[in-house]
Amino acid sequence: MIKQYLAIIIIAMIGHCLSAQSISHYEDTYYSPFERYVYKPSTNFHTAVRQYRMDQLNTLVNTDSVLYNGLRIPNGKLNFWQRLLHDDLFTLDKGDINIVVNPIFAFEGGRENEEGLTTWTNTRGLFIKGNIGKHLHFYTDFVENQAVVPNYINQFASQTNMMPGQGQRKNFGSNGHDYAQATGYIAFNFAKYFHLQLGNGKHFIGDGHRSLLLSDGAFSYPYVKLTADFWNIKYMVMWNKMLNYDAIADQTDFRYPGKYGVHQYLDWNLTKRLSIGLYANVVYAEQDTTGYRGFDIHYLNPVNFFRPVEYNLGSPDNVTMGLNARYIAAKWLTFYGQFVLGEFKFDEVFSGNKWWANKQGFQLGARTFDLLGIDKLDLQLEYNQIRPYTYSHYTSIYSYSHLNQPMAHILGANFREGLAILKYRKNRWLFKTELMATMYGDDYGDGISWGKDVVKPNTQRPLDENGRPVDHGYSIGDGLKTNIYNADFNVSFLVNPRNMFNIVAGARVRTMTNDQETMDTQHVYFGIRTSLKSLYYNF
Repeated sequence: MIKQYLAIIIIAMIGHCLSAQSISHYEDTYYSPFERYVYKPSTNFHTAVRQYRMDQLNTLVNTDSVLYNGLRIPNGKLNFWQRLLHDDLFTLDKGDINIVVNPIFAFEGGRENEEGLTTWTNTRGLFIKGNIGKHLHFYTDFVENQAVVPNYINQFASQTNMMPGQGQRKNFGSNGHDYAQATGYIAFNFAKYFHLQLGNGKHFIGDGHRSLLLSDGAFSYPYVKLTADFWNIKYMVMWNKMLNYDAIADQTDFRYPGKYGVHQYLDWNLTKRLSIGLYANVVYAEQDTTGYRGFDIHYLNPVNFFRPVEYNLGSPDNVTMGLNARYIAAKWLTFYGQFVLGEFKFDEVFSGNKWWANKQGFQLGARTFDLLGIDKLDLQLEYNQIRPYTYSHYTSIYSYSHLNQPMAHILGANFREGLAILKYRKNRWLFKTELMATMYGDDYGDGISWGKDVVKPNTQRPLDENGRPVDHGYSIGDGLKTNIYNADFNVSFLVNPRNMFNIVAGARVRTMTNDQETMDTQHVYFGIRTSLKSLYYNF
């Protein structure tokens, strides 16, 4: 069956003119230059599938003009330093072969006042993109990092052995971390409506700052993604591989246990303002109790519905479904939302008994552009909540996670969260204020899971007097009730829009409280950096 599908793809590719299509590498939403242009009533753009394709963006705006936004650059041939500050550092243009090379870096220093800790980040890397003829587009990047981080990020790294969204870490010096990451892809169009991408990276489905369906908060993963664009519909199916972190394997030569994910998303622009998207994914173990399973060809068909397939296999696979909606009320205002569903039993949902497996969550949000008529003053408001045990399974290998981090919302489950993000750009200056307030139910550290940590088996629920897991009475915030307030204020000066090279200064204030501890963070920082990747420290 695999050979048959490959043969169909190859025949389609030979029979039609292939064209290379690049993907926008501007993933940091704070510095995204195209965001405000896709949320307009007349675009008919599928905003929920990120990252965006450059050829589709170019049908809306001149992307080069948007990048520079009227910024002045020197005339004539640029020398090395002028290229570093104003343009691509290195380019090769030989007709049908084009290559671009740019540096990636972050040299930051700061002070965490509560613990008197000097923080710093040393990131070096580069990205290479280009095309070979009309048939192939490629992108690759690599970064190497060492860092001393504020107390709450250090606590996260110590507990998970991961840096947030940046993979596994190892000790560096007395209180630092060493970590690296590489991403890349090759991509091309075929058969007019179809786009194929093979790579290692992250993806995001939704219109919000967070996603309850598929987010880019975890570490990169290998994937194959097929998308189809026709009429007012965009359909995406992606096959990817994830890993389950194993502390024992970490100390030996054994590999981490693997699992596969298959993701389907159908986005339909019902009108030029209203979009509805349906999402489904399935997670299954590479090896289970019956032996080595590997890639399951039952999930290879890109148009199958997963739940009937999973049910008829008699499998323990973990299926999650969801809905994404967006309404562009005006050229300056967009409303959006999501709903996620892990389990549905009619009697339990409407009984009011708060069954543990009522795995549901929702998101409501609004984006405004040019608020109060002020050019490039943008505000985003968002609310998220997810019930306990959503995304989890009876064994951790089937959880919707990758290397100890959730594949959806960065907080996992069992929480309520409110966000406000205010941005203002004037020429090269960007001012940003970000506020987050969240309440979640954490675990007490006694081996009992209260449903926040999606990696923990949901069979480890609290026990009744007979020693059996309790089935009913679960609400958001159960467990160790924890409140977090996180605020970040910064101002940055954009130097080179080609790689979002900017100079930044800012401060973060964070307070975490529960019955076991209080952790305060007061962090001031300054740095020069390239802001291309989405890195989430608001948790």
